[in-house]
Amino acid sequence: MEKRAEIKVYGRVQKAGFRDFIDEIAFNLNLNGYVKNLDDGAVQVVCEGDEDTISELLTKINITQYPIRVENIEVVYKQPTGEYTTFELIRDEDLTTATYERMDVAARYIREINSNLGQKMDSIGGKIDVLGGKMDSLGGKMDSLGGKMDSLGGKMDSLGGKINFLGGKLDYLGGKIDVLGNKIDQARVEITSEIRLTRDNFRSHLDERISTIERELSLIKTKVIP
Repeated sequence: MEKRAEIKVYGRVQKAGFRDFIDEIAFNLNLNGYVKNLDDGAVQVVCEGDEDTISELLTKINITQYPIRVENIEVVYKQPTGEYTTFELIRDEDLTTATYERMDVAARYIREINSNLGQKMDSIGGKIDVLGGKMDSLGGKMDSLGGKMDSLGGKMDSLGGKINFLGGKLDYLGGKIDVLGNKIDQARVEITSEIRLTRDNFRSHLDERISTIERELSLIKTKVIP
């Protein structure tokens, strides 16, 4: 909802660059109106815009930041008039006062820049320290991995040696089996030859005995039958 806010800010708020600070915030929030110094030492802000945006302005200007110290803020809400098309900083007619105030604003900006730069440098330094720690940790992990790879390589060499030894054993056993096979083949040949020879001898002897028996039977038959 659109509102008009008439604001009075009390404290150490004049000759401290406070109006420039308010002008910058109102510009960023797209509020219309003006800010000026009052004779009683307060700063007056009149602005129109969305009620939530005006509340954000009040929060942002309620600060204690050297050389500014806000002690109290009074606000009166009214219906907007639409008479403002931008936000304006109304300066003092006294040129000397206005010049010193602008110098205070410049000094405040310089302090903010130095503070922000220091924080960023601290942040960068912290990040560099963290990165260094991570690099050290990574280096340790790489060393550990290298040790594990060396250990694995040693185990692979040992396994390779055992495999070669086993291969030699298998080759030796294969040679033994080949020799045994040759001996078995030789024994089979010899046994076969022996069996064949024995069989031939037995058949020859049997034939000879049968022939002798047949001759003796013929003699007997001659003597028995007249």
